[in-house]
Amino acid sequence: MKSTITFIVPIQTQQEFLIEQLNAIFKFSEHYQGFCEIILPTDEINHPKLNLIMLAIKLNKITHPYVRTRTIYYIHPLGLKNLIETSINHALGDKIVITLNMPEKIENLQINNFMDKNIIITKYILDTHILQQNLAPD
Repeated sequence: MKSTITFIVPIQTQQEFLIEQLNAIFKFSEHYQGFCEIILPTDEINHPKLNLIMLAIKLNKITHPYVRTRTIYYIHPLGLKNLIETSINHALGDKIVITLNMPEKIENLQINNFMDKNIIITKYILDTHILQQNLAPD
């Protein structure tokens, strides 16, 4: 059985290609035999692309109903590091892929606290071939 994978895609003001990245994750799930989950944490309730993101998820869920998606809303600003750490705590996957526009922003993330998790931090998830290579079965 293949590992479960959680994709954490924080909804941030400076994040680029959010909808394209979501589409790439759903496309990847077509060929992946294991469980896939997408977590979208945000502390920006009034994010200008939030409605488009929710629409993209609904459209993709029509053809990919088995991909679990969760949006986690926070009323108070938490900061990127706390958004990521909280999302990892909610993640079901053995492998976790975190997409950040500027990966260096969370260099102080205490990855050691998440012992059994294989964490990959990347700038973009746009190429499903790269995903398949990096998330090869155990």
